[in-house]
Amino acid sequence: METDAIAEHGIRSTTVTGAGGVPLHVLDAGPESAPAVILLHGFAQSARSWLPQLTAPRSIRIVAPDLRGHGHSGKPDTGYLDERAWADDVAAVIDGLRLDRPVLGGWSYGGLVALDYIAVHGDSALSGLLTVDASLLAGVPGAERMFGPDFVALLPGLTDDDGESTAAARRKLLDVAVERPLAADTVQTLLDASLRTPPRVCAALLQRPLDRSGTAAGVTVPWLAIQGSRDRIVTTAALEHIAAVQPAARTQVWEGTGHSPFLEEADRFGEQLAAFVERSVTGG
Repeated sequence: METDAIAEHGIRSTTVTGAGGVPLHVLDAGPESAPAVILLHGFAQSARSWLPQLTAPRSIRIVAPDLRGHGHSGKPDTGYLDERAWADDVAAVIDGLRLDRPVLGGWSYGGLVALDYIAVHGDSALSGLLTVDASLLAGVPGAERMFGPDFVALLPGLTDDDGESTAAARRKLLDVAVERPLAADTVQTLLDASLRTPPRVCAALLQRPLDRSGTAAGVTVPWLAIQGSRDRIVTTAALEHIAAVQPAARTQVWEGTGHSPFLEEADRFGEQLAAFVERSVTGG
């Protein structure tokens, strides 16, 4: 969906300045005075992953930034291994849009970025945490249980800087990311977004060792963790790990759904998202 089409759907577009002066492109929809959620996309994707939620009529405000190195945001040479850079980027979105105790949500790698924010800034400025098919571990011992073989087999190609082979690897990643088929125009939007992430950024993300178990154990706000039962990227072991380290988290397994519940079951996801945000922000 092009920029002018996004505007036609009532989606606002703005830029905030993230850590180190990196410009972060942000999509924003819904009443500005409504309870808000920040939705962080996954590896080699963009804010456009959340178009079904951004374009649907909702009672909540949905804010979706392009992470550094992705989409229409800046793509610096460095900063991808620094948890504070990711954390301060999220803080810049909260401050730049003047969000009052939003829910912070993250899909896949975006879940790790959400926990980067909590590791650095705590969760006192948040009303809730949402993770979608996300692992607390990456690149450390024990992480191998959290990722499916179909995804692991793709990793070398995702850092390949060779035009056609890069596009082929990104397309395969999209195939692995869903169990239920998506419309052709949605697939093209996701592929175009993926190709905006340079291979060097993908390589940097894959080099970052992460264990957010300790951070997860200290989360004090309501936490909803959703996992597709047919996810071929992040396994259900990741959800079990979340439940083990943070028993207060509310966990859900969506049967028959893959790595992208918000795309595969957009209406169901939108309803649950709105209910969780409103309940978290109001304390109901």
